Amino acid sequence: MRAGTTVFSSERGSAIVFVAVTLPALLGFLALGIDLGMLFVARTDAQRAADAAALAGASAFIDNSSDEAVAPAQARAMEYARRNTFRNGPIDSSEIFVTVIPESSKVGVLVRRDSVHTWFGWLFGIHTVPISAYAAAVANSGGAAKCIRPFAVPDMWDDANGDRNGNRLWDQGEVWRLGDNPGDFYQKFSGPDGGTGETGYGSAWRNPPFSGFVGDYGRQIKIKVTDPNDVQQMQPGIFLPWSLPDDPSMQDCQGNIGGGGGGASAYRANICSCNHSAISLDTEYELKTGNMVGPTWQGVNELIQQDPGAHWDPSTNTVQGSALGSDWFNSPRVIKVALFDPTQITGPGHQTIKFNNFAVFFLDEQRRSQDPVTGRFLYYASGFGTVGTQTGSLVKALRLVQ
Repeated sequence: MRAGTTVFSSERGSAIVFVAVTLPALLGFLALGIDLGMLFVARTDAQRAADAAALAGASAFIDNSSDEAVAPAQARAMEYARRNTFRNGPIDSSEIFVTVIPESSKVGVLVRRDSVHTWFGWLFGIHTVPISAYAAAVANSGGAAKCIRPFAVPDMWDDANGDRNGNRLWDQGEVWRLGDNPGDFYQKFSGPDGGTGETGYGSAWRNPPFSGFVGDYGRQIKIKVTDPNDVQQMQPGIFLPWSLPDDPSMQDCQGNIGGGGGGASAYRANICSCNHSAISLDTEYELKTGNMVGPTWQGVNELIQQDPGAHWDPSTNTVQGSALGSDWFNSPRVIKVALFDPTQITGPGHQTIKFNNFAVFFLDEQRRSQDPVTGRFLYYASGFGTVGTQTGSLVKALRLVQ
């Protein structure tokens, strides 16, 4: 028994020695793991800031020419990088490096902090570690968009005989009929770098010195005709509603799932809610031949009630009274609408059309059901996907490339 006790005591003593020798190493590995986890989180913070900043910077190429986009791209990238946090604290502008390449509509953002302090690294002589993340985004032509409202808006053309006073506006009493005069012509706006002969909304052709608008920004435009005698009705029976694809997952105006389908209730739901179907510039869509007065009135007012205080202020050329305050551009009343080449409408009755751009409008109040639906033109919408057969589109897809 004495011998056994001696062996047991010897083994126990060896274990204590082993633990004493290995414990510092085990604690070191534990400390290293904690520091590596902290550094991984810090790297994720930096990457998130870089991604957001690059996408925000590239968005400047949607509404500016290549040369004019450089300054706003830098400003937007810097702003969005600083909106993010790094290790639960702010990111300083000295830690943000922005590169803008106008030739490729590309913005690169590097977020770097030279000295991130470790918690236990000092045990190994490592007191700080540099952390950096890089992202690059581009604004390329896109061929599709989602959350499009069911109003098909004809793009603007030059009407040689209809525009009696030559102000390039469809004034009350003027009857514009595209194609009834050899001098009529239409060319869509292809962007700030486009040609001087482009007549579409947003183009310089639309900005005579006395118009008071630049690029049509803030101009009130009819996006749905209601009166059959309206001079802006392109052809009898064409009131501008169109049929979106069915979206069974969409909510109707009362918040019920299943607002899809092809009838009046679906049309109404497509006004006040977001249809998530991808609307493509390469696909033909059916124009509704009915006036849809009741469903239009209901859908528009249900959308208005989502931000009822918002209104367009002509003196400041911006939205005032929105529940979102200065962030009014994200109001539910800022909607996407599809534009089409007006030469496609050659007569009354049932027909299909293709779209060539998607525009962003602020939706005005519709005071009576007999009134047209109007909105304030803002600019062209961002989209996704490739441009397809529709070349020169203003629809831009923002995507990260690095």
